[in-house]
Amino acid sequence: MKHQLYIFLFCLSWAIPTMAQQKDTVASFSLQEAISYAQKHQVSIINAQIDEQIAKNTVKQTIGIGLPQVSASANFQDYLKVATSLLPGEFFNAPGTFVPVKFGVKYNSSIGLDVNQLLFDGSYLVGLQASKTYKELSVKSTNRTRIETAVAVSKAYYSVLVSTEQLSLIDANLASLTKSLNDADALFKNGFAEKIDVDRLSVLKNNLLTEKENVIRLLALNVNVLKFQMGMSVNSMLTLTDKIGSVNLDKTVLISDSSAYAKKDRVFVNADPKETKRFRCETLQKFVFAIFISFWKYIS
Repeated sequence: MKHQLYIFLFCLSWAIPTMAQQKDTVASFSLQEAISYAQKHQVSIINAQIDEQIAKNTVKQTIGIGLPQVSASANFQDYLKVATSLLPGEFFNAPGTFVPVKFGVKYNSSIGLDVNQLLFDGSYLVGLQASKTYKELSVKSTNRTRIETAVAVSKAYYSVLVSTEQLSLIDANLASLTKSLNDADALFKNGFAEKIDVDRLSVLKNNLLTEKENVIRLLALNVNVLKFQMGMSVNSMLTLTDKIGSVNLDKTVLISDSSAYAKKDRVFVNADPKETKRFRCETLQKFVFAIFISFWKYIS
């Protein structure tokens, strides 16, 4: 018996991690697909939908109080032993004796029907209005949660794209700087450059390598944030199909929420390709300018 218990526990220890790993997925998402996935798997949206369903059922329950109430009942009894009494024999022409007599029947059944109707109750009207207001608030809360989730997923998705593009720019600059360093080192060995020039380029290269490590860590963090916003497992493999220059958000008025979005509607505006290109150029210019400032401070 102990051996069977050990075998069962061993199989269970292997089955539990296997069941947990089934939730991990490998998927590729565009921005719109990521938002759609989050609308179905984000915990906050699921909880909001549950609260909305509870509110709807509460309204139905309150309405049911004012509807006609019909109740029916049925009863069936089986007397295994009918009550028996002893009567004097004089009643049955048998003086001096007692005659057993059963009072009642062996089986007894009854059926009842009760109908009630609420005519007027002030508290019922107040409760009905309050339940409908509660339902409206829960619906708005669900819509607001959907909007916030879509915005959070969009920001996280774009952050991953920006980090990826930044890493590509660093790699390109690092390759160019490495070539310059190799050329300067060759000139120094042939007597056409000074040692300080090679050292300056080496320092810039080390700074770029450090910056690259920071961007790699930031990229991993942004990917995990995106998984969290989408409702995915952290161990899932996520690949983004959109590029930073091709991200086009649908021009859609999401939903105007009177409680949190009464002043203006939240909209997704189509990304202008010229604006995207200008953003990339400005990012590259800022990065090159930062390298130039570092190099100038080192020289001075």
